[in-house]
Amino acid sequence: MKIGKILLVLAMGLFLTLAAFNNSMTLQGTFAAVKSAVDMQGTFKVPVLMWRAIENPTLIWLCVAAIVITEAVAGLLCLWGAYRLWAARASAANFNAAKTTAMLGLTLCAVLYLLGFQAIAGEWFMLWQNRTAPTLDEAFRNFASAILVMLWLNTVDE
Repeated sequence: MKIGKILLVLAMGLFLTLAAFNNSMTLQGTFAAVKSAVDMQGTFKVPVLMWRAIENPTLIWLCVAAIVITEAVAGLLCLWGAYRLWAARASAANFNAAKTTAMLGLTLCAVLYLLGFQAIAGEWFMLWQNRTAPTLDEAFRNFASAILVMLWLNTVDE
């Protein structure tokens, strides 16, 4: 079971660092995706809610930076956590103690996709109304993956 836990943490770390890398390599596309969410152009344009829209490029770039940095930090924490777990796999006590770094990376991942994408983009900026953007489905898959790995990783190893 320890090897399976290590591999899943490693996989999440790889996924997150690749996401950060890809988003940073295609900054104009990442900017366009974030802009489409925060400027609320794909919504029903209910006047009482449209004041929330952000059109300021500087603020949008800050959102892009926050996403990329969070993905990178979460990914690196998961990779470091996988390494720590691998190094501690011989002892159940050491293995259980080594879970902290991986749990922190997985938690940061879950927070990014639940808070950043589901709550802020999905509800505050009403992205759920935009049926052409698969963003919320992808965010949920990423959130659920992080939570499932966390749940299994957090079980006690003997």
